[in-house]
Amino acid sequence: MFSKKLIQSFVVIGVSVMFWGCASEQLESARLYIREENWSKAEEMLLAAIEVEPDDAEIYFLLGKEIYAHQAEWDKMNSMFDKAMSLDRDKKLRTGEPLHSAVQNERAKYWSEYYNKGADSYNVALQSEGSQKKESLEKAIDAFNTAIQIYSEEPKTYRNLLFCYVQLKDSEQIALTLNQALRKNPEDGSLLITAGKVSLDDGDVDKAIEYLEKAIRVDRRNSSAIRLLADAYYEKGDKEGAIFAYKKAIRNDPDNVDLNFNLGVLYLQIEDYDFAEEKFRKVLQLNPDDFEAIMGVGEAYERLEQWEDAEYYYNKALRIEAENATLIRALARVIYRQGRVEEGSELLNRAKALE
Repeated sequence: MFSKKLIQSFVVIGVSVMFWGCASEQLESARLYIREENWSKAEEMLLAAIEVEPDDAEIYFLLGKEIYAHQAEWDKMNSMFDKAMSLDRDKKLRTGEPLHSAVQNERAKYWSEYYNKGADSYNVALQSEGSQKKESLEKAIDAFNTAIQIYSEEPKTYRNLLFCYVQLKDSEQIALTLNQALRKNPEDGSLLITAGKVSLDDGDVDKAIEYLEKAIRVDRRNSSAIRLLADAYYEKGDKEGAIFAYKKAIRNDPDNVDLNFNLGVLYLQIEDYDFAEEKFRKVLQLNPDDFEAIMGVGEAYERLEQWEDAEYYYNKALRIEAENATLIRALARVIYRQGRVEEGSELLNRAKALE
């Protein structure tokens, strides 16, 4: 038989375990007030619970979730969540959910609410003009800034905030937001392309090239980045660099009319007429009535001194724009070169009359 003294010892140990396994009276009171939605008393009890159990991560979590989030005091909410995570990020809450997961879900819930508000207002702004557009953009900016305050690690919030400032042409905020966004996610290809566009618009071509080359390193098949890079090289006067970028873009998008046409123009400028003719012909395969491309083929043949071929394409262009004085002069030149002086003179007189 167990002795009476031994039984009493077990009772004492059991009571002790029950006592230390229970939450404090203050925390239990706080939970009651939370169920009653008496937020001021709940906060009072949770703060009192901290005095009793300063290392209980759940108390800080409840302060963040039930008190400060409801009051839209986002800095205080995050401060409580961070404190809870620092104490015991893997603590199982009463729901059975790990604390770190609960924190992530709470932040995501409020972030999504304000991010979507911002996106809705931005879309309204794109379809508006004047004061209504400005008002909608300002609403979007407020919402995106709140989303950042709630959860500062999501890069697309900064990207959309940047788009708002681009619409407003607010260069100071564009630069500030761009720097913030790139600090958060320096490998975001879409963001780097936006940075390249902004830099090009500001006339900072070297910076644009830096951003766009980095965007291409992130995604080597991004035609938008490659095309912008070609434009940037062209703005800089680096035609060889632009040609290299356009050729790379065309490998990814071989049937892009604009890319082929722009490359044809560059080949004309560096006097590589065979390649120019090839690119303009590619445009005509895709769009047979492209007036500029027909002119491009004609000019390439003229530079190659293939007068009959040039005449054929200039005449083809003339059927589209019969009163184009520049085109008529070009046609006169190649006809003169073939010894048809009288016909060439008539065309020159016609061009002068149109001018």
